[in-house]
Order: sequence, then structure tokens, then C-alpha cells
Amino acid sequence: MSSNYWTKEIKRADTTSPKTGATRRMDRLRSTLRQVDPVIANRAWQEAADALQRITERYTR
Repeated sequence: MSSNYWTKEIKRADTTSPKTGATRRMDRLRSTLRQVDPVIANRAWQEAADALQRITERYTR
């Protein structure tokens, strides 16, 4: 895939809604982490999950 693919997809999704944009960003992360060591990928997913949990808690108060 070209380097512009994800940029265009994310911009297009952001115009639809923030949730759709976030979903496309997670798709990009998933495709990137597919290429690295599973231990590193698991750590990255855990860090992403922790960050999303903090964001969720902050905006649901």
C-alpha cells in the first residue's frame, strides 16, 4: 500500500465522524502491528487499550 492510503482513508473517515476516524486509525495500527514481533505487538495493544480506557473514563464523568 502506498503511504498516502491511510492518510486519505483517515481523513475521509474523520469527515464522517470522530468514531469512524478512530476506527480507521485502529485499523492502521492493526496492519502495522501485524508486521512486528508478537511480544511487541501485544505490548502496543495493551498500551493502546490503557490509553483508550483513560480517555473513556475522562469523558464519561
